[in-house]
Parts: sequence; C-alpha cells; structure tokens
Amino acid sequence: REYRDADTGKILAFAHEVRKGRTVRGQWFYATDEASKRYVWFHSVKSLVERAIGDKNIDVADLGPSGTDAFGELKEKYGFKSVEEWTAVADYQGPFRYGEGFEDDDEDDDGFGASLFEMLMRGGR
Repeated sequence: REYRDADTGKILAFAHEVRKGRTVRGQWFYATDEASKRYVWFHSVKSLVERAIGDKNIDVADLGPSGTDAFGELKEKYGFKSVEEWTAVADYQGPFRYGEGFEDDDEDDDGFGASLFEMLMRGGR
C-alpha cells in the first residue's frame, strides 16, 4: 500500500507484506524521516492484523525487528511482544503465498520458496 500526503500528493511511505508458511511479515519504507512520524505505521499494522485474523492460514503477524528500544517499546505498548527467538513463534516453514490462493509450489527450493527475482524470471509466477 502506498501512503501519500493529502495536501501535496507526495509519497510519504509504502508498506507491503510477505506471506510464508503460517506467518505474515509487515515491512515499511518511508520517504523521509519526517514522513515516518505521520502515523502510517499504525494504519498499516491495523490493516495487516485485520488481514491476518481473516486468513485461516495465518497464525502470526510478524512486525519485524524493532531496530531501537523505543520502537520495541512502542510495539509492546500496543500489545505486540518483542521476541528474541522469533523462529520459535513465527512459523515460516512452507511456501511463499502470492496474492489470493497462490502458493509457491516449486519443490526444487528445499521449502524456502522463490525469491522475487526468481518469480519475475518465471513471468510473475
């Protein structure tokens, strides 16, 4: 999802998610440091969690590494636990999932799924 300033139309940030195994992982990218203070993260996390709850194949919404103690504290303030051994909580075993119902069924990749590059090389599959 792309986030733009309502007045100027300039891009503030974009957010996307990766689905692998029974986990959805959110990622955020900001255009500027100032843009990172515009509450994009809150809207995006709410949306990510809503989609995770609605997907019977997802057990965990992973918000990724905190980067700073302050960001970790912010996540915890809103109910997300900071976990050192994230692989004990987030099940990334299994295929990548792209779009509605599509799973990476490439058996030659040892269960780790296709990289974006590999997917593009296969013509988007």
